[in-house]
Amino acid sequence: MVWLVMFLTASILAEAAIPDPPTSGVTTVGSLKLATAADCAGVVAFSATQASVDHAKAVFAETLVDKGVGYVAQTGIFITHCPGLYQFSFAGYGSSDLRLTLKRKLNNSDSWRPVVGVGAGGGSNLILLDVEVGDQLAVFVDAGKISDGVTFSGYRIAKK
Repeated sequence: MVWLVMFLTASILAEAAIPDPPTSGVTTVGSLKLATAADCAGVVAFSATQASVDHAKAVFAETLVDKGVGYVAQTGIFITHCPGLYQFSFAGYGSSDLRLTLKRKLNNSDSWRPVVGVGAGGGSNLILLDVEVGDQLAVFVDAGKISDGVTFSGYRIAKK
């Protein structure tokens, strides 16, 4: 009996010493929303308009729809907390040399990579993307000046 108690105690201590698995790198600060299983069970969608440019990235003054988690109005960036198949669209018009690009930054990456763009003079685009937790998407102004009416929207079509 004593050996059984010692064996069980040693097993429990060995399990307690196992470190937690590494995290995905997705963090939230301040007023940003943290996803839970309940958040990812529902709708994830956003739509924003009235853009200005901050360091070549479009930042939207008005959020028309913000359901679920992921869209950060203060930065114009969508951070994927709920992975799946998403539909993203953007549109914008302005100067004759305007070039807009939807860019993606993969989780734990330091660089934004172009996904799809429009130009010259602007236009619109709609794309389906399979995104993972921590991926970020935003609209960038690569050249020219934007006018009123720039939009950025996203909607999760299917869960992973």
